Amino acid sequence: MKVSILTENLKKGLSIAMRGVSTRVQLPILSTVLLKAGKEGLVISATDLELSFKVKVRAKVEEEGEMAIPAKLFSDLVATLPVGVIELTGEKQTLIIKGEKVKAEVVGQGSEEFPSLPKARGKGLELSIEELQEKVERVGIAAAKDDSRPILAGVLWVFSEKKATLVATDGYRLGVDTLKNGVSGGVEAGEKFVLPVRALMELTRVLTPSMKSVIVEFDKDKQQVVFSADDLEMSSRLIAGEFPPYSKVIPTEKKITVTLEKEALVEAVKRASLFARDSANVVKLLVKQDGISVTAQSDQVGGSQSSLEAEVEGEEVKIAFNARYLLDYLGVVKGEKVTMETEGELKPAVFRIPKSEFLHVIMPVRTQN
Repeated sequence: MKVSILTENLKKGLSIAMRGVSTRVQLPILSTVLLKAGKEGLVISATDLELSFKVKVRAKVEEEGEMAIPAKLFSDLVATLPVGVIELTGEKQTLIIKGEKVKAEVVGQGSEEFPSLPKARGKGLELSIEELQEKVERVGIAAAKDDSRPILAGVLWVFSEKKATLVATDGYRLGVDTLKNGVSGGVEAGEKFVLPVRALMELTRVLTPSMKSVIVEFDKDKQQVVFSADDLEMSSRLIAGEFPPYSKVIPTEKKITVTLEKEALVEAVKRASLFARDSANVVKLLVKQDGISVTAQSDQVGGSQSSLEAEVEGEEVKIAFNARYLLDYLGVVKGEKVTMETEGELKPAVFRIPKSEFLHVIMPVRTQN
């Protein structure tokens, strides 16, 4: 293998591929990146067997070949290389890196043990980058952050003839949003897939506006999904299991509706959360006819109360929430106003924003008083 490549191109491609390198190494080969020089230029691949990245980088290939290189060492080394053209040469099990006044050698290994990665066919569901990033970020905050119940660490995709619905829940909150694209690319109406939220979040971090669109391909037989955009491919395993019947959680009736300025609510909840750290991070919203107040009280450090103007329909109610759940939601929605709907203090609260199908349900906290 012999390749000439710009340092900045190698850094960029390697930084993306590194997201697929295993942090909990079970097999030594999973701590490497695969460098493959061929007709497509230099392809950098990495996988932890759950999530895989493959990045094509522009390069002048003088001699084809492939080699697995220790990922952390190679990444740290490339970060120190000078700007300009560098030469990568593979000799037996060693990668020789040459640049202006720089030479380094990294001991690698053959590519035989490196896992075979799924390949994109280029035929599937085509989605807008901007839309996918926005919807995944909105819904993803409701997914579980640990794998104690794997199905809850995923995002459910439900396809119909006119749209795809994305759903996530950790048992305390629920996010639901829709993608405009309907059924295409081998996906039939009524089909459901659960994708790891980690994979979707990693994808949104590496997609750029210049890519314009991403192709999504589901492989039902192998239980895999492949995303491709320009010179990037990311694949992930699907999560097996039955997703909870989320529609039963969404209230069908409401007795109280509150509409208020989003930024004012953000500031009030942040302020109250400072005094809620000793009380399970609970803040209380008191809804009255002329507005709402956001409060938190601690015997040790004091308390906070903020009065906010709001449009209120219905009876007065006091409802308690985990402050982090409120701030997570408010952090991913755009626009000036948010609306909260509920049936009562111990009933799920539905949060909405104008002109959007996105809804977020947060379960209230039962307090002693």
